[in-house]
Amino acid sequence: MRRISALLAVLAPLCVQGQTLTPVWVETGTNGQAIARVVVNQASDCPSLNIDAASRAMTLRSPVPAGLKPACELALPGGARRATAKTAAGNQTLTLPRTDPTHVIVLGDTGCRIKGARVQDCNDPAQWPFAQVAAGAAGSKPDLVIHVGDYLYREDPCPANKQKECGGSTSKAAAPAGDNWNAWNADFFTPAAKLLAASPWAFSRGNHEDCNRSWRGWFYYLDPRPWPGSQSTTPGCLVHSPPYLVRLGKFELFMLDSAAINENVADPAQVNEFAAQLSSLQPTNAWLVDHHPFWGFRTDENGGKSAPAPISAPLSAAWDRVKPKGITMILSGHVHLFELLNFDTRPPQLVAGDGGTMLAGALPKSLNGIVVQGGAMVSGQSRHEFGYTVLERSGPEGPRAKWKLALTDAHGRALANCSIERNRAACK
Repeated sequence: MRRISALLAVLAPLCVQGQTLTPVWVETGTNGQAIARVVVNQASDCPSLNIDAASRAMTLRSPVPAGLKPACELALPGGARRATAKTAAGNQTLTLPRTDPTHVIVLGDTGCRIKGARVQDCNDPAQWPFAQVAAGAAGSKPDLVIHVGDYLYREDPCPANKQKECGGSTSKAAAPAGDNWNAWNADFFTPAAKLLAASPWAFSRGNHEDCNRSWRGWFYYLDPRPWPGSQSTTPGCLVHSPPYLVRLGKFELFMLDSAAINENVADPAQVNEFAAQLSSLQPTNAWLVDHHPFWGFRTDENGGKSAPAPISAPLSAAWDRVKPKGITMILSGHVHLFELLNFDTRPPQLVAGDGGTMLAGALPKSLNGIVVQGGAMVSGQSRHEFGYTVLERSGPEGPRAKWKLALTDAHGRALANCSIERNRAACK
C-alpha cells in the first residue's frame, strides 16, 4: 500500500500536464491560412495534433502577457483533411475550414456589460444569453463562424450592491473584470466553448479591444497573426492592424480593423487611413467584415428611447472616396441590434450586434426609404432581439451567389427572413 501511495504521489503532478482550459479552436488568417489555438494552464501544457496521421506539437505563443493564461498554436498545412487534438481530456476532432462555405453564422457584441452604473445581469440567461446563443449556433453545425467584435464587456468590478446580478459563483468569489484571463474566460471562452469546438472562426476586432481596453487579450488569443509581443520584450498596441483577405475557394472575407474609429466626425487622418486600407486589397467576391457599420443607425446604448442617428462617418467618407470594388456585403456590429440595410448603389449592410450584450434602444422595425449619409436606402429591417444571423447559400459561389438570411434566437426560432442576391437584400 505504501508503494502504491508513493507511486500515486509521483503520478499526481503528471495527471495535470496537458491541461487545456478551452477547446482547441480553428481560425482563419491571411489567404485562408488555418490556425489551431488553445488556452492551457501552464506553458508546458501545449498539446499535440494528429494531422492526417502525422503528429505535430503545438507551440507556445510567447511571451505570455501578465495576467493571461498561455496559448498554444499551430498553423495547419494546406490540404489537411483530418486533424485531432490530443489533450488530457481526450481526443478532439477539429473542424477544418471548408472551401466555398454554404452555411455561415454571424454574431457579435457578446460579452456581459459591467461598466460604472451600467450593469447587466450576467447570472440570468434571459438577460445575458450568449451561452445559449452560441450553443444554438453550434447545433446548426456551420461551415464558418464570423464574430464582428466586442468580446469583453466586464471592464469594472461588479458593484457591491449588484452581486446578485454579476457577482462570482460563490459569496467569496470575486467576479472577474479587466483584460485578464478570468474575465476573458467568463465573457467569451466559457460561454462560446461549444461553438469554438464546432466550427472554424473568423475574428474581427471591436472597440472593446482597442488600445485603451482589452487589446492584450485580443492580440494574444484571437488575432490570427503573430503576437506583437514576440517581436519585443515590451509589446505595444497596434492602433490600426493591416487589413487582410481570407480566401476559401471563391468565397472571400475582407477583414478590416475599425477598433479605433472616431464614430461621429469624418476626421481627415482617419478618412485617409481607411481609404488607404480599402484600396490596399483587390477582392473579387468578398464580404467586408469590421466592427463599425459603414452605414447604419445607432440609438441609446442604454436601451432607452432616442432618435436614430447615423454612425461611422470616417468609414462612409473613405468608401465614397475610393469606391472599392469586389465587395458584395458588409458585416458589422457595434450597435446592439439586428439591422439589414439595402441601398441603391451600395452593398447591403448587416449589423449583427445582438449576440448577448445589453441591447440598445429599439429602432423602427421598417427603415424603408431613409437616406443614410448621402445614400438612398431602398429598404431596411431591424429587430430588438438577442440572437445570431444564419446565412445559407444556394447555387454556386461567386458575385451572383444567392444567400438566405435568417435572424435566429437562442432557441433556434427565426425572427426575420431575408434574401441576398446580386448586392441586393430583401426581407419578408
